[in-house]
Amino acid sequence: MKYKPTAVLLVFMMLVSLCQAQEELPDFPADRPGNTWFAEVLPHHKVSWENGFGFESSPDGSRTITLTSTIVRYGIFRNVELRIGTDFLLYNDGPGSKYNFGIAPLTIGTKIRVYESQNWLPSVGFLAEIQLPHVGSKELVPPHLAPSMYLIFDHEITDWFSLAYNAGAVWDGETATPQAYLSLALWFNITDNVGAFVETYNYLHPDGNQYMTDFGFTWMPSRRVQLDVSCDFDLLNFGKYYAVGGGVAWMIN
Repeated sequence: MKYKPTAVLLVFMMLVSLCQAQEELPDFPADRPGNTWFAEVLPHHKVSWENGFGFESSPDGSRTITLTSTIVRYGIFRNVELRIGTDFLLYNDGPGSKYNFGIAPLTIGTKIRVYESQNWLPSVGFLAEIQLPHVGSKELVPPHLAPSMYLIFDHEITDWFSLAYNAGAVWDGETATPQAYLSLALWFNITDNVGAFVETYNYLHPDGNQYMTDFGFTWMPSRRVQLDVSCDFDLLNFGKYYAVGGGVAWMIN
């Protein structure tokens, strides 16, 4: 069979066009893994789905299995995104107790990129979320609205090392006194598509503080998909508390 030169040229042009389209994809600022946010938001009109799973063991013997931790993000403006998410869990109250299925409170929020880094000045962002009462399993939802607010700062120190730090306030929906939240994360680009991080994130409250640390790795098999694994520890209950998990972030369009 002979192929006409025009047909061969058409196929070649289509392949070139596809390659160019892939190169022109915007960067995908996945929000997972970790507990320290960067100021970057999802590109305008882009939609992402981020989903995780994990296992958590607490000092009191209770266990929680995260079947899925889902958040959907949408870039409504160039510097603003909307967010909505929830978790599906199996949990028990300690050794010998049975596991119960539960749906965590529905969380809605927004992240705003306030300022883009220039020279040594950091990028600045603001994240506000709220957990809704009566939307989720009765045993897991707060009796009242439970807001949280964070100031976000990050620096790209070199092409392989970035620094991010957050400060915020978190309400539990039960009391009027919030917990202060402080976090610091170090991110390393090992290769163009493999990364690693280590961070500390801490909840400070008059009734007691919680000092957490975690680390993990990411891999981007494509510019639309990121896979991750991570592990968390409680520094005040080292050896008695740990959490391990993984997940995927996918920019759909």
